[in-house]
Amino acid sequence: MTIRRQYSLPNCTLVLEGLSDGSVSSQLDTRQVLSILMSAECYVKGLGEPLSGGREFFESLVRAVSSYAQEFMSGVHYPDRYGPNLSMVRLHRIDGNSHRLTVLPAEAGSDTQIDRKTEMSAEIDLTTVQLFDLVEAIDQFFADTQTLPELSLQLTPISKRYIKSAEPLAKRSLPAVVGVSSLALAAMAFFLVPIPEVQRPRDPVRQPNPAGLNQGTPNPSGSGSPNPNPRPADGLLPGERTPNAESILPTPIPAPQSDASPESTPSPVSEGLASPGAAAVPITDPAEIEVLKGKLSQQIDGVLKNQPAVDAELVYRVSVAKDGAIVGYKSENSAAVDRSEAPLSELLYKPIGTRPPAEPLADFRVVIAPGGTVAVTPW
Repeated sequence: MTIRRQYSLPNCTLVLEGLSDGSVSSQLDTRQVLSILMSAECYVKGLGEPLSGGREFFESLVRAVSSYAQEFMSGVHYPDRYGPNLSMVRLHRIDGNSHRLTVLPAEAGSDTQIDRKTEMSAEIDLTTVQLFDLVEAIDQFFADTQTLPELSLQLTPISKRYIKSAEPLAKRSLPAVVGVSSLALAAMAFFLVPIPEVQRPRDPVRQPNPAGLNQGTPNPSGSGSPNPNPRPADGLLPGERTPNAESILPTPIPAPQSDASPESTPSPVSEGLASPGAAAVPITDPAEIEVLKGKLSQQIDGVLKNQPAVDAELVYRVSVAKDGAIVGYKSENSAAVDRSEAPLSELLYKPIGTRPPAEPLADFRVVIAPGGTVAVTPW
């Protein structure tokens, strides 16, 4: 029984007729496979008689149209695209909206079906819309797995030697010429710059003091004016007697007493990024505190996996910013104070720039048990 397959577009219709060899390509598709092509007809709108032929005509039509469409879309002319299998059907461009399709007679002595059916020669002009309807009909054929499944389209990329640059050679070589000229001018300018003279530094020359007198000491006010009453080199004015050895010893100056009371002595600063003079605003939203609690627990668990277990319970007060960064912590029991390196030191925020002053913080009580468990509760 003859099998007929039709692929229709508004301006083009492709009709294939053939037989089946009894094979089934898929159990889901109940249609028979058209594996033996008997005839192929191409109907173009506005053309009275269709283009028809056998398998060689159909294969030549498919490959010629696909290759020409690739050339038309890319804009790259490929002069060798007509090989031995594309000699029967040819396409070339007439103008911007017209394309001429030529069907040549089959080669003499060929034993293909088209030689037995008819020897034909045709020449038709297609518009761009008709051409792409023909391309779409061929695409529908290749998408149909029940029609000539062994026939496939082999598209190969075009070699770069067929691609012509859109810019002329003079325009492409202009940047290189300008670059070389600029380099030459810069070299000449540096060549004309004189070499600076390098002088070794000289030691300062000490001025003699013939009178042996001090030139005066600066005033305590720092004005730099000399003392109006200079003393001789021996330190005595006329009429003064030489003091004994005890009298020339400098009198110790008592250290200034601080006005701060013992209660105002600053306490040791805990690890963190707290800036002096900036009062942190506490975070009071319960939902936000719960989110920060989860982030803090996850960070501490990740660090403790890579550290040895602690031998005593450690208690810390940890300050967390709104973005989850640990900006400070403080030891709250003796075991945590005596520990040389806190497990939380790796989580402390390493500032790349500066954090905003007095940013909102949430304080948490972190208890690390010897068994490796961590308890995080709001402070």
